Amino acid sequence: MELKYTVALYACAAIALAFIIVSFVRFRRRKKFKGGTKAAEADYIKEIPYFRRKMRIYKVLKFILSTVIIANLLISGFLMAMPYKTEVNEIKNMNRDIILCMDISTTVDHLNFELVGKLKEVVENLNGERFGIVIFNTSPLYLCPLTTDYEQVINELDIIEEALDLRYDYYNGSGSYSNRLVELDEYISAGTLVGNEERGSSIIGDGLAAAALDFTNIEEDPDRSRIIIFSTDNDLQGDEIITLPEAGQLCVDRGITVYGIGTEQMYPSDKAMMRDAVEMTGGEFYYGEDSRVVSNIIDNIQEHVASLDTIEYEISETVTPEIPFIILLISMACMILLQWLCKV
Repeated sequence: MELKYTVALYACAAIALAFIIVSFVRFRRRKKFKGGTKAAEADYIKEIPYFRRKMRIYKVLKFILSTVIIANLLISGFLMAMPYKTEVNEIKNMNRDIILCMDISTTVDHLNFELVGKLKEVVENLNGERFGIVIFNTSPLYLCPLTTDYEQVINELDIIEEALDLRYDYYNGSGSYSNRLVELDEYISAGTLVGNEERGSSIIGDGLAAAALDFTNIEEDPDRSRIIIFSTDNDLQGDEIITLPEAGQLCVDRGITVYGIGTEQMYPSDKAMMRDAVEMTGGEFYYGEDSRVVSNIIDNIQEHVASLDTIEYEISETVTPEIPFIILLISMACMILLQWLCKV
């Protein structure tokens, strides 16, 4: 523990020392009669056992009270000096980037709901790794560019999870239409339906390509681990700018590993195309909306160990007045009690 303003403690210590010196001088000085009414037989009164006992108690209490006053002065000085402790926190920046790329069309809602719930646990345990979110339908949207602000990421995942839950229940007849449903549906749909009337929907290749292009510093940091978690039913319903196989090749060219997860209702041809696109990147393909399937893909990504990039040290100062303040309160309470006893 350190003190910011030691001069405050020295000042209070000086006052306490002056108090001790004055008390000692007054104790040693012979008291003189300064007027008033003199009592007869004073020496006789001093010999009475009751009086002597009371005087002993009074002197003890007075000594303790003086000691407590000195302690209060010193503790007050200690508090004014502002005690604090310095901590050096080690911040490890891991050499890995992860992007969640989700097909936000309604046919993938249940799968995405399971995936988002598991990913929140992953984000909470990240340490210096960057995480981003891309959602797509007709067009892709960077909902959360790569960042180490995990609070922001989890907040976005919370919103997506609630939106998917309400929307899935509504379209399956187990939920009701509400303002909250409209608000959240608009939140996850706005920007992903640009050009919907001309181009259609569920444009899969464009979504994966957008996520691949969100990774920066490819040439400057080629050894960095880059991962895309890709969820879709691969049911193309529009005109794509880039096909899914071409998007897969783009990921290969940029050194990005894709872990894909599809729905149980996928057509065999769509499943085969997605599997090929994912596996060409060195990743793995899963399908099924069961929570165990989702857990498997998460476990696989966790095994994709990130290497240490840099270590930074952050120095923080924390003021620690709690214990001396509590002692001061107790000491003041004792002082009040002793003053009362001295008068009894």
